Amino acid sequence: MKKLFIIVIIIASTKLAFAQKTLISTDLKLGPWTLSEVGITSGKGALTSGLDTRIEFMSWNDSTKVFFLQANNDRIVGNFGKKIGKLKILQSVGVFKNIPWTGPWLIYSNDVLDFSIWNGIGFAKTVELKAPGFSPKFFFSYEGVGLTFIKNNRIGISAMWFATEKGNWFLSYKRNINIGKYSKLFAECTYNRALDIPMFMIGYSLKLKR
Repeated sequence: MKKLFIIVIIIASTKLAFAQKTLISTDLKLGPWTLSEVGITSGKGALTSGLDTRIEFMSWNDSTKVFFLQANNDRIVGNFGKKIGKLKILQSVGVFKNIPWTGPWLIYSNDVLDFSIWNGIGFAKTVELKAPGFSPKFFFSYEGVGLTFIKNNRIGISAMWFATEKGNWFLSYKRNINIGKYSKLFAECTYNRALDIPMFMIGYSLKLKR
């Protein structure tokens, strides 16, 4: 199944690469927002699992506004906020399994350096986050930093605490492969310290607006 998915991504990305000019000129709108980028990944990483999607929008009249959605089988998250230069200041609101949660997210990224600080509280009856409730509980804390070298190669290290689980850290290597001017394939290998195993992920992204 995974091999089939890889083949489908490669075929689809090739076709999308040839159709980029048509897609770039197409406006898909959601209220005051226009669809600007889509992405899909399969596999496991520090923050993703299974088939994961990301849909990003841009504001018609304010380029500093940020809004994007992330979703997979276990969760859906809406992220909205402001962009100040290379820094994004966001508020996340989502549902993980059946637990609603919210929290701030800081993202910085330039051609060489990127970092992420993401924290959240969940609303559940118990600290194990097994059932939704009105009591705020610690949900997760994630901090990561990465360096990009030779243009399309990235190494990163991150740490995460989730609910009542012990803290964990990850070491990753990511390789981007540009397809046309606005799309790319990427593959990532991440070492999971708690499980002492490598995790693998592939994905594709396409920019619809610049």
